[in-house]
Amino acid sequence: MSIYRSALLIAGPFVLVTGFYFLTFSGVQEGRASSNAVHLGTPETYSSAPQIKTTDPEKLFQAECETRAKQVQEKISIPINTLVRAPYILMGDYDTQTLDALYRKTILPTQYALNVWYFDRKPDRPITIIALSSQDRYQQVAFDLDRRKVGSYYGYFHSEEMRIILNLTTGSGTLAHELTHALAEIDFPNMPEWFDEGLASLHEQCEFSESENQLLGSSNWRVQILLSALDRGQLPTLKSLVQQIRIGKEREALTYAHARYFSLYLQEKRLLSPFYRKLRTNAELDQSGLQTLQQVLNVSDLSEMDPDFQKWLIGFRTESDK
Repeated sequence: MSIYRSALLIAGPFVLVTGFYFLTFSGVQEGRASSNAVHLGTPETYSSAPQIKTTDPEKLFQAECETRAKQVQEKISIPINTLVRAPYILMGDYDTQTLDALYRKTILPTQYALNVWYFDRKPDRPITIIALSSQDRYQQVAFDLDRRKVGSYYGYFHSEEMRIILNLTTGSGTLAHELTHALAEIDFPNMPEWFDEGLASLHEQCEFSESENQLLGSSNWRVQILLSALDRGQLPTLKSLVQQIRIGKEREALTYAHARYFSLYLQEKRLLSPFYRKLRTNAELDQSGLQTLQQVLNVSDLSEMDPDFQKWLIGFRTESDK
């Protein structure tokens, strides 16, 4: 796994926090934050989101998170607020009410759904989430902590530090993407990179199921990348997607889109969760996931699925033309 897991050009708001686009400024001072701390209206939650009950963390774990928060805060050059809700350390140039709403209405429901369908291990170390209110501040904090120039990226996950930094004004889909990476790092650290990116990207655009315990991904802007490649005869096979060890920078956008829509394809076949759990069990023997995919899809060779996948993909063009 690479140290950095980045959300590439995540456009379009994630449905649960549309209110985050309407920024107003407050004169309230909290912690190190000055009068330019951003105050937002209460974020809108998912459609039919469950109310998640929390329990008090162990005192030692809470203390570990508070210590980590101080260490991180000392390295940041802009005024920020901090809210510790172990295992999460929430930081940013938003007021603490907004950080708390982000925790209750975005982070907890996302974690709940991911735990139901995929992840069995609970976070056993602090997870830092730094949400910024502009691209400039996001770039500054990324440089402060990692000496990293983020360019057109809107968020990334640093796996060794278990830290997410993001520009929240691009939509909470960025947070859902990176939070999936963080929780997957704990539950399945050896997950193949293509699937790690596919599952995370799936949650850029999603909503809760009627049963209120599953995040259902839906189509987003990435489909146009796939349809364009398909029209040019340049869409890679599913086998080539799965067998690659690392995602190359030269075809990153296409690979992210391919992995996301293959994950959506598996979701619609109700095979995504079974594939994840079976792959986690088989990880030592099937590092790429190819053999496990062939088992859950009941085919002897994954290439048998390319015609059906491409036919399914073309259906998104038909929908967009209506």
